[in-house]
Amino acid sequence: MLFIPTELLKPNMIIARDINLTITDQFSLPLLRKGQVLNDLFIKKIKFHNIAGVYIDNDIAKDIIVNDIISEKLKITVLRDIKKNFNLFKKNRGEVNTHIVDNISKIAKSLVLDILSNDEILINLIDLKNYDDYTYRHSLCVAILSITTGISLQLNEHMLTEIGICALLHDIGKMTIPIEIINKPDLLSPQEYDTVKQHPIIAVEKLKKLSFVSQAVLDGILTHHEKFDGTGYPYGLKGDEIPLYGKILAIADVYDALTSTRSYRRACFPNEAIEYVMGCADVHFDYNILKAFLKNIAAYPVGTFVSLSNGQIAIVVKNLQVNPLRPIIRIIYADGTTSKNINLSYDLDHMNITIVSMGYENPGFSYSQ
Repeated sequence: MLFIPTELLKPNMIIARDINLTITDQFSLPLLRKGQVLNDLFIKKIKFHNIAGVYIDNDIAKDIIVNDIISEKLKITVLRDIKKNFNLFKKNRGEVNTHIVDNISKIAKSLVLDILSNDEILINLIDLKNYDDYTYRHSLCVAILSITTGISLQLNEHMLTEIGICALLHDIGKMTIPIEIINKPDLLSPQEYDTVKQHPIIAVEKLKKLSFVSQAVLDGILTHHEKFDGTGYPYGLKGDEIPLYGKILAIADVYDALTSTRSYRRACFPNEAIEYVMGCADVHFDYNILKAFLKNIAAYPVGTFVSLSNGQIAIVVKNLQVNPLRPIIRIIYADGTTSKNINLSYDLDHMNITIVSMGYENPGFSYSQ
């Protein structure tokens, strides 16, 4: 299957995966089903919902399989449950109760077990970006990114579950902040920004009333906006004053925000976001934690197009955890034919070729074949 950006979708393309858009408290509502043939109306719907792109079936990529870090069933269940519990938090007028935290803990455990059962922990979150509730999707993505970082750091299952709980609840304090501030498309005023900066403190003030919430979880949530050089908030902690969970969450939070479409900017491609966070090593982020984080990120997700240093276009066939920047690719020639698979990490004939960007230019074949 191929991942095609929305601006390049054309009639007669065949949807390779359900496009699940809206998660209610009870069920998911797919916008389009696997196997449906795109037409102008469907493409308009996709554009209307600001979907970045979709997977399509194509003869040149029939054998390319996109493996998700968590199952589709769990993804839908978790998003639904996050929404249900956050809505309960709002209904309780910003008060957390045992029921909410118990539910979040169960979600975190489910995520940990599902991720640990995955043979290849290389993260492709493209599909998740199509869900339309940023708050709930962001919580899930940050949880996945944080748990996989914990696995790289060889944390035990209990600690992985704790970091999952931290991630799922890290922004719950924002639910008490006026929605017009949270969703403001323009730059926040200094007063508005000061209000937003209170959300870690608000979350911890609510959660610490429950005696069974561990101090490690509270500290992680409280410090997820602290920066390694001391320029973060709410307390301006620096270096090892920031607890482990806070360091992990800080990277996951920024990376997911960068790779998400917002009202004021397009989403960064994974390789762009990787370059940004790498540039923040030992400035905003602990370098050792960042190394663990990057071990699991697919810079060029499977099924996407990339531009090569020799001017050619290729499809990413498979990512390699040993070298995420040098995946297995398949070059697409001008006549629509393709090369054999090329392993950029080990193929001596192609060691001088590098990937220069995510490339979606039409490489000279019909996507709808």
